[in-house]
Amino acid sequence: MSINASHMTLTTQIANNLSEHFNQDKHSSNSVVTAACLIIIAVIAFGGNLLVLVSIGVSRNLRSSADMLLANLAVADLGQAVVTIPLRVTGFLRADDQETSLIPCYVVTTFSILFGGASTISTMLVTIDRFLAIRWPFKYCTLSTARIFIPIVAVSWLYMFFLAILPLVGWGQAENLAPSPTCRFTLILSNDYLFACYILIYGISLTTVIVLYIFILKAALRHSRAIAAQEFCLRATNTAVDHHSITNEDLTTKGEQNLQTTRGLPFQRMRLRNSNKRSRCVRMIAVLVGVFIVLVLPIILIDIVELWHGPSVPLAIVNVTICMIYANSGINAFIYGGWNSEYRRTFRLVFASVWNFVRRLC
Repeated sequence: MSINASHMTLTTQIANNLSEHFNQDKHSSNSVVTAACLIIIAVIAFGGNLLVLVSIGVSRNLRSSADMLLANLAVADLGQAVVTIPLRVTGFLRADDQETSLIPCYVVTTFSILFGGASTISTMLVTIDRFLAIRWPFKYCTLSTARIFIPIVAVSWLYMFFLAILPLVGWGQAENLAPSPTCRFTLILSNDYLFACYILIYGISLTTVIVLYIFILKAALRHSRAIAAQEFCLRATNTAVDHHSITNEDLTTKGEQNLQTTRGLPFQRMRLRNSNKRSRCVRMIAVLVGVFIVLVLPIILIDIVELWHGPSVPLAIVNVTICMIYANSGINAFIYGGWNSEYRRTFRLVFASVWNFVRRLC
């Protein structure tokens, strides 16, 4: 009996050791894969947002207040790519070192809250700017000026700096620190601080963005219908002008109407071009906001569920949502370039200049 008991004990111990080994390998593989994804996201975000900033700097056509707000968003996303993501990758690669992982985790938390919150608030400001342009187009030039948006942007950065630095000075830290390879906010920050951050940053910003997003989508549908109607009227007018010749000898009432219609064609075409431009801008902002909601909202919902002592989410899903929220920093530049012809043209000029410079060096 004693031999059998000792044999069962040894078998159980070996099974436990193998289980811990496989779990550790699985844990390490998840960390390595997540770190690799974050490195790719950081490279894309760095190149894309730097390209946006260079384009705004070299092109005089990209100097409006809306472009300055997009530059502010690019600065926040560039901070994520240059500072936050490398620190996060370092934490993933040191996932097995639980004793020293807490100190860099607080540093990651500070920069993540700073640049992530600044990016969120910048997205809200961009959405508000487009809302003003669509809702009050004739007053937009007086509502959106450098004297107005520069103080707002400065206050938003000071606001985020104050919130982000609180855990480093001792306020907002969790009482029972739990080392985590993913540097989860819910494990190292207090519930009061997290609720305050989610309400003051993401709660207000996401609510504002979603409400204005609904209005922008409705405006996009109205603009699409208006453009279709204008194109139909313009085609009908061109057909009518082609079938009625106007001469100096026979200037009848019908001829006068055709002449007035002919003179009004450039104005109609100009209105159609302006409507198309506004519609493209509306669609760009709608895509920007929609992608922002899809990529940012999952990790926030997971943290809120865990704060309310809900079921814990598997580590693989948490890592995916972490990659999603950082991917939002790299995708904005491609949205600008895909929906704005001026950005596309400037991007091509920048790439051509860089290529010529490299060729001269070689």
